[in-house]
Amino acid sequence: MADPEDVLAESLETLYDHAIVTQGSPGSTFSYQPKDGGPIINLTTPDTHAANWSLHATSIWTSSIYVADYLPDLHIDHHAERARAEGHQLEILELGAGAGLPSIHIARVFKDVQVTCTDYPDDALIRTLAVNVKRNEVSDRCRVVPYAWGSDPSPLFLANGSRDAIPGFDIVLAADTVWNSETHRIFIETLRLTLRRSPDARVYLVAGLHTGRYVIQSFLRLMDDAGFSAESLTERRVGASEERPWSVDRAEGEDERERRRWVVWMVFKWRE
Repeated sequence: MADPEDVLAESLETLYDHAIVTQGSPGSTFSYQPKDGGPIINLTTPDTHAANWSLHATSIWTSSIYVADYLPDLHIDHHAERARAEGHQLEILELGAGAGLPSIHIARVFKDVQVTCTDYPDDALIRTLAVNVKRNEVSDRCRVVPYAWGSDPSPLFLANGSRDAIPGFDIVLAADTVWNSETHRIFIETLRLTLRRSPDARVYLVAGLHTGRYVIQSFLRLMDDAGFSAESLTERRVGASEERPWSVDRAEGEDERERRRWVVWMVFKWRE
């Protein structure tokens, strides 16, 4: 049976042209059908303790679905080939994973990639995330680790089995994690602590435009200050092929309804 909140959201979208940005409710089942027709991914929508409701981790966010839909745009095949040439397995870190859709989908599709899937150390949230990974049979290449942004990243490196002199991940991925400007600095510090110090390492971030253009622009300035260079900043219309360059200047000419139809796809590397 469909989740009542999902039915309501779909009805609003149909009747009032109201684009939804989240799906599911705590404890409900969300089923994702990959665009390539692969096996369905079944997820339990997480819950958190009341003290952590501000995490907004109790829904499946459109941005995470968008990442799963456009997995080829992460260029994982290319990254994996380069990693093999360097003599190591491609290591991917997802921050703020929620129900774990992108991580699980990546682990399903790419058998020779190791994914470390993380979210805030709320035991209810992490327990559900671990259940989702196990249910979809990717536990051997998708490890769940509780992690608070800005804290010691050593448990992440232990989890991915790194033995490098300078540990780090080849790809750091996150969906809808920049909506709260108060957490920008610790989130960026986490990116600095976890991304491999390599010219080939990449950060892929996807933010629903409902976040707000000024909030995203503030985040971009901090990323620049932190030593990251934006390789790509594009606005993509959800459910369509329309794409355009990022611009904060559109803020004055759009309303909430229009913003909900778009995500911002961001790719960063270390500044040379």
